[in-house]
Amino acid sequence: MACDVLIVGGGSTGSSIAYHLATRGITNSILVEKGEQIASGQTSKSTALVRTHYSNPVVAHMAAKSLQFFENFERIIGRNCGFQLTGLILGADAVAEKALSENVVMLRELGIESKTIDKDHALALEPHLNVGAFSLLVFEPKAGYAEPSLTASAFSSKAEELGARVLTRTQVLAIEKIQRGGENVYAVDTSMGQIEAKKIVIANGVWSKKLFEKLGINSIPIKPVRHPVVVYKRPNEYSGRRPLIFDFPHKAYYKPEGNRLFYAGSLELELDTDAREVDPDNYSQDVTFEEIEKLTAGVSECIPVMGESGTFTGSYTGVYDITPDEQPVIDELSEEGYEGVYCLVGLSGHGFKLCPEFGRIIAAMIIDGKFNDYDVSIFERKRFSQNKLIKSKYALGTIG
Repeated sequence: MACDVLIVGGGSTGSSIAYHLATRGITNSILVEKGEQIASGQTSKSTALVRTHYSNPVVAHMAAKSLQFFENFERIIGRNCGFQLTGLILGADAVAEKALSENVVMLRELGIESKTIDKDHALALEPHLNVGAFSLLVFEPKAGYAEPSLTASAFSSKAEELGARVLTRTQVLAIEKIQRGGENVYAVDTSMGQIEAKKIVIANGVWSKKLFEKLGINSIPIKPVRHPVVVYKRPNEYSGRRPLIFDFPHKAYYKPEGNRLFYAGSLELELDTDAREVDPDNYSQDVTFEEIEKLTAGVSECIPVMGESGTFTGSYTGVYDITPDEQPVIDELSEEGYEGVYCLVGLSGHGFKLCPEFGRIIAAMIIDGKFNDYDVSIFERKRFSQNKLIKSKYALGTIG
């Protein structure tokens, strides 16, 4: 079996890459996913928030482009991704107030709709919000969430419709450069047999570290860490479509989903302390009592009606593939001798919301030799060895 481009990883990022390559005319591609179906890995565990609030202008621009795609997803793809527009309320305390205020100015200069609001405005948007818990409130009206598995499946099935091939239950075991017809190609051993590819994209998230180790690549520092999520049922008076909330004082985010569900997760990664590296194939998916207690305390203070009448319904744990600056790596691995092998890894919890633009960027790098729309060189892996890490205004990893 042979192809022009082999994409490793069938989550939202890999599926988006397959789709964007196909729309640019690269239809002889193969997307491989080791799970039983597309998005059976960490994408299926994503809370799938879609927002543009980032403190780095390049990442914010990527997020804005991705948001536009999600808003028009069904028109573009012809399939539904479950996108729901809810808006996002960000509530800061004294520690984060200055950074949040400065960030609003930066985002507005980029043309991103974000504004400081007073407490009365916040209560009009969400009457159940404890506005007294925050010293500064910001509203981003064009934010929401989508359905992660549906999104990845829509990308991959559209790519198939355009000519790409999608292989599930197919794990990449080894990659070797060989000569074929006087040209360098890659022989990729998989659990379902060998595939020859002219170019490769590594987009398998938390499993990329193991693959890099097999390739002898040590220039991309990735650490898989747990990300616990707690799920509650909302009371009747807090049902329906509601804004997302970033709770800076409790370092947490809240996602009212559908009519009655409510998800809570952490905005911090605590790289140097509690965020211990885990094996993505063998980690505890249980959420500890302490984690549940901490998130529940924040939920109860931020949305008092949840503390009074909300009910715990369950919890689960996903894994983030984080880098030292908690930003992705977008690069070609030519310096390691793997010309034509690209990576889009280390997504650090940002992967789903940026996946439409990620696909467009990688497709351009493969077809045009570079991405010209704006400068994405800040995501090259050399930033780690050169100590040029991407700076964030916030001390909270998943905000960026």
